[in-house]
Amino acid sequence: MTAQIIKVHSDSSSLLIAAVTDFLKLVESRDEGSKQISVVLTGGSLGIGFLKELSRQGADLSGVDFVFGDERFVGLSDDDRNEHQGILAFPALSHLNLKRFPDPSLSLQDAKNAMNKALEAHYGRVDDSGDVFDLVLLGVGPDGHVASLFPGHNREGEWVIAEESSPKPPAERLSLSYQGLNRGKNVWFMASGVAKAGVVGQALSGKSSLPLAQVRGSEGTAWYLDKELSDEL
Repeated sequence: MTAQIIKVHSDSSSLLIAAVTDFLKLVESRDEGSKQISVVLTGGSLGIGFLKELSRQGADLSGVDFVFGDERFVGLSDDDRNEHQGILAFPALSHLNLKRFPDPSLSLQDAKNAMNKALEAHYGRVDDSGDVFDLVLLGVGPDGHVASLFPGHNREGEWVIAEESSPKPPAERLSLSYQGLNRGKNVWFMASGVAKAGVVGQALSGKSSLPLAQVRGSEGTAWYLDKELSDEL
């Protein structure tokens, strides 16, 4: 198991600034002329806050491929859609290399198959060896879910799973699978507030079966926490 690093910050704003700063260092550290780097984005308050802070920094991200770790299966301009929220927070995202999940013009299963086919064409089979993502960003739900992988919902998938009955609305979602999320060199979890302390503590113990305990980076896993959460661990 790779080492887990815990980074504690005074509040969620400081947490986001630190995560974005570390992300930009990761982008800048790639060798000149190297391939595009690939990043999995996350929704939720911290995930969208990350993109807002990234927009404020104004960095050149033309060498980065992006894909959201999951997407609510709603229209492209629906307020619940991660992509829509993300572009509002970081308008440049719409012009960058963003792999977009299909919208409900397809059925949920057809959309899952289409997205899986697109990711397989770009990254190869999900069960191949080796990393394809340089960074996987994940938020944490108070129930321990990550992306749209929920406790007790054992959805089998390839790169992508179809969630038909999410315990949080909207019910229908598409998500990268555990196999997909585990194809990252680095996994960074972002979590704040006492409501997340229980599940984060379980995951850090190494004895949890919760979804957030099932994803790790091959080279490193980092936890960006605020002091309010950390004090409860």
